[in-house]
Amino acid sequence: MTTPAQPGVVRAHIAAALARGATALAGGLDAVGERYVQPTVLLEVPEDCPAVTEETFGPTLTIAKVPDMDEAVRRANASSYGLGAAVFSRAHGTQLARRIRAGLVAINSTTISLAAMPSLPWGGTGQSGFGRIHGPDGLREFAAAKAIARQRLTLPPRLTTFARTARADQAVATLTTLRHGRASTLPPRRHRR
Repeated sequence: MTTPAQPGVVRAHIAAALARGATALAGGLDAVGERYVQPTVLLEVPEDCPAVTEETFGPTLTIAKVPDMDEAVRRANASSYGLGAAVFSRAHGTQLARRIRAGLVAINSTTISLAAMPSLPWGGTGQSGFGRIHGPDGLREFAAAKAIARQRLTLPPRLTTFARTARADQAVATLTTLRHGRASTLPPRRHRR
């Protein structure tokens, strides 16, 4: 478990699902120890249970029957979380993976297999995680963009200077009136002393 409190979270998610009518195909409440949790597979978990709506971060799996792949994608994308997903399909894995809102999607494998590929960015979407590790996107997380520009041409009128003249102010007011059809006034110039 990731933290000492995590087995309690896993236990609460399993207990809530079982209390709402889910069936433990494997594991269950007895699978949760003080520091370790054995795998638990839950069937027919109501869609509003924490085991479905929250990130359990434990070895649990919920299985729900759906009439078609459109409904499966809809349910997967209904979560505010989106760390990782797995799609198992002989013919349509790539199309399904593209439709799922998640930071990473494995096709015919588990998301853990993606962690072993250092060229792929790893990170979630929505409320899952923050930023990326691995790959070019992961390297960008350790950098900050910085822009530096040098003025090469001085275009009249010069407005971004303390040496701005009343004539320049009047030229901008005239151009603004011509462009927008109403009189315009610039803030009064402030002179440095």
